[in-house]
Amino acid sequence: MKKALVKNTLILIITSLIIRLLSLANRIILTRLLGNEGISLYVIVLPSIMLFMSIAGFSLNTSLSKVISENIVTKKYSEKKIITSAISIGLFTTAFTSLILVLILKPLVKSGLRQEDAFYPILSCLLFLPLVMLNNIFRGYFNGKNRIKISAYANLIEQITRIAFGTLFLFIFYPYGLITAVTMSIVAMGVGELISLIFIIIKIYRLKDKNFEPSANDPKGAILSIAMPTTFSRLLGNLTEFFEPIIYTLALTKIGFDSKEILFKYSAITAYALPLITLCSFLSQSIATAIIPNISRSNALGRKNEVVHYIKKSCLLSFIPGILVTVLISSYAYEYMNLVYKTDIGADYVIKLSVFFIFYYLLSPLWAIMQAIGKAKFLFRMNLIADLIKLVLIYALTFISWISYDSLIIVMLLYTISATMIIYFYLKNIYRFRFQALEIIKILILSLLTILFLQILKAGITSYLLNTVLVTLFFLLLVKVLKVTSLNNK
Repeated sequence: MKKALVKNTLILIITSLIIRLLSLANRIILTRLLGNEGISLYVIVLPSIMLFMSIAGFSLNTSLSKVISENIVTKKYSEKKIITSAISIGLFTTAFTSLILVLILKPLVKSGLRQEDAFYPILSCLLFLPLVMLNNIFRGYFNGKNRIKISAYANLIEQITRIAFGTLFLFIFYPYGLITAVTMSIVAMGVGELISLIFIIIKIYRLKDKNFEPSANDPKGAILSIAMPTTFSRLLGNLTEFFEPIIYTLALTKIGFDSKEILFKYSAITAYALPLITLCSFLSQSIATAIIPNISRSNALGRKNEVVHYIKKSCLLSFIPGILVTVLISSYAYEYMNLVYKTDIGADYVIKLSVFFIFYYLLSPLWAIMQAIGKAKFLFRMNLIADLIKLVLIYALTFISWISYDSLIIVMLLYTISATMIIYFYLKNIYRFRFQALEIIKILILSLLTILFLQILKAGITSYLLNTVLVTLFFLLLVKVLKVTSLNNK
């Protein structure tokens, strides 16, 4: 079991890294080929598309994973019956989502986003909503059978295909106008879903241990009992992201910004600054995915010391890379932004706020820990309140003259810090753990010596890329020498 866990964790981390790098490559290609105006339109339609994809997918990945894994033990349902029941549920949710999209699309782009150019890019997602639903089902099937690598490879294939066709479509369709180019960039997402789906269906047919025997038991109830609350919980986040650009647009319109200015202000934050600040979050997200079964098992067995160990370990393994990233990007924000996007748009945000966004690296594992110990309801309530406050603040802070269009990123920062601290102290109150003074001192020494070493290098070496390599090597050496990730389990 431990070997399987280590193997699955490594696969997740490696594929997450590759996918993260491919996503970055995709964003670089899109930004350079579409230009600032094109990428601004692209990022403002994404929250709407992600919302519709989330409703259509209906958390069938998570629910199938749980139902299939339990069914391996109970043998209550036929695996064929589970899949066909999931598809029938998915077809209904996809049809419902498509109908809602068609009904609200015109008022959304005209009155909500105030970007009529967004009509066709958002409409194009109708083409691949069924593919999203089917991919959710089949990936959940393989995850439930503990074939994590197949889902991971499917994600990888999807990303590679999206980049390849996205680039090809841009070269073909860019002469036909910016709206057409952005629309075809969205369509490329559908091509990625299609190729990924073909791969995963082939794998199912080749699977030797599948149980497709007939069964009288109907698994729809079991699937829905997981899918509905999980989807509602996820939709909370998706709805917040959906309303963010709408409320931000409304507020900036009230203080005199036109639609093009709003588009550029929004993209400076969401297309440039935040992706650079959260560049290495793939590691904390992989830790979050891997830590859930360990903590769930330890919590179920009442092994409090093990749970505490996993909490502390996941916090350290997530926080430490964040230190290195924060030190580097706050020192070389303009250089990295020009390297990646060939622009300095958003670099000011990176310099001013990246040090505070280090909390972002802790949020994913802390969130996963809360789910693993059965505190999903607490998370839902906290998120509901926080998201409502978040939307109110985005609107209200815009009217403070010295904040103005910075309201969005300031509220995102406040949300990240407050959510992280609330969850951390909630866990601390339950398990009564604390980091030892020596552990804290090691982290402070690591941070200070890294900053000092970079300042010394900057005084003598002008190449930021060489300094980046040298600081990274120095940082890794310090981590090993100081044994920062070694824990005292008290």
